[in-house]
Amino acid sequence: MAYKQYTQINVAEVHWKELHEFINICGQSHNPRSFTIDILENINMICPFDQGVAFFLDGNSKVCGQELKGIDEKIIKSYIEYYSEIEDKEFAGYVDHRENPNQPTINVRDWSRESSTEFIPNYIMPRGLKYSCGFALYDLNGNPRTIIALDRLSNNQFLNSELYNLQLAVVMLNNLHKNFYYRGFSLGEVKQAIWEEAKLTAREIEIVDLMSQGVSPANISKILYISQSTTYKHIAHIYEKMNVSTQQELLVKLLRHTEE
Repeated sequence: MAYKQYTQINVAEVHWKELHEFINICGQSHNPRSFTIDILENINMICPFDQGVAFFLDGNSKVCGQELKGIDEKIIKSYIEYYSEIEDKEFAGYVDHRENPNQPTINVRDWSRESSTEFIPNYIMPRGLKYSCGFALYDLNGNPRTIIALDRLSNNQFLNSELYNLQLAVVMLNNLHKNFYYRGFSLGEVKQAIWEEAKLTAREIEIVDLMSQGVSPANISKILYISQSTTYKHIAHIYEKMNVSTQQELLVKLLRHTEE
């Protein structure tokens, strides 16, 4: 669900009480899924909506899970089964962009003004959507890991004041969200001794961490801003130092160390 047309949001009155209460509720979550559920259950405190959906993305920015609020699961299933497999379409489930702090975090669509591509009659019209606003939450590497869409079925547009407060909330939500992806989240408490024993460099440790999250070498290159050939050289060095020959063997060895 890529929202490519950013909306200009003007400064408006801040609803501090509602913002504080909302962020306080979400801040008590302990994992990305419960965090997202809390968002969908409580975000109407600052931005009312009729239906909501959250898509979870893996390390390669592809849909790997979902959470729904007031939506027929069959409709979302049809989207996942079709659009999530198409990477070159505007509304694909693949999100090919990284965090850019200079861009607005909120985007709004007026579906009546969208060109009638197959996506509109197949997905938007059956749901009766009039307006949608969406935002992404990122990991520490700047990759989108949760995409949230808030939808309205009525002709009431999202007000600038609602979007402004939502934008402030998203900045805080994004900071909380990144905590779930602190290095080591996917590996558990990997002992520093294993890195010292293998004499991995700081860059190699970064790559091992991304590999443990299922990120492909191509996407590792994008995340770290290095060429694919350089990435493969690092991986070869990692395998040699860790005395393994495949990614599976590497992960098994890391897991074994976490259990010791």
